[in-house]
Amino acid sequence: MKRTIKALKIMAITLLSLFLVMVIGLFIYSRDSYGPLTEMYDAIDALTLDDLEIINDVDQISYFVDQPKKNIVIIPGGKVKPESYTYLAVMLALEGYDVTIVKTVFNLAILTPNYGSRFLKEGIDNVVIGHSLGGTVASMFSSGNGDVSEIIFLASYPISDISDKNVLLITGENDLVLDQASLVESEGLMPIDFIIYEITGGNHAQFGWYGEQKGDGIATITVQEQQTIIIDQIIDFIE
Repeated sequence: MKRTIKALKIMAITLLSLFLVMVIGLFIYSRDSYGPLTEMYDAIDALTLDDLEIINDVDQISYFVDQPKKNIVIIPGGKVKPESYTYLAVMLALEGYDVTIVKTVFNLAILTPNYGSRFLKEGIDNVVIGHSLGGTVASMFSSGNGDVSEIIFLASYPISDISDKNVLLITGENDLVLDQASLVESEGLMPIDFIIYEITGGNHAQFGWYGEQKGDGIATITVQEQQTIIIDQIIDFIE
């Protein structure tokens, strides 16, 4: 009996140690996550947000409006801080949509792939937008989920069947991060009439507002120009 108890204690200590090592490793890995640039907040300061209800807590950054047209959930890219999508969220909210940016664990949505689904709403169309890794995760919790009507991939692609959704893919001409081969392979998971739009001069990082990204191509348009194109394409698609 004593040997059994001792063995269980050793096992518990070992598992706890492995868990702590994993948590520390993820913390170190995500510590240099890309964050929003000051210029983004300057652009937001020029806007009037008086009609928006703003909630910023441990798991979400949300902008709510009266009588929203639809509910939008944004899943950040890997190692990108959720605040980097604030301009995108604000601009969509000002067009009459409820918008929530999901705060992911260690800025890695893949660690809690179903978490974004808790921000979906009943009685209203839900649109899920995912950037890079966030898009692949979005496809995971949207697959087979009748609450999701539309999915928009920003420099991303699905890894789960979303053939019953309305799908828009927006890519950047100078994006060197997106795996183009995987994008082509994913076409079988989407509806036949999915839409793809390439932003001339755009790159991977400018789907958020966090500056240059390692391994990315050089954009020949400004961040705000790319953001404006993204917002226009999203609105045209969901309306």
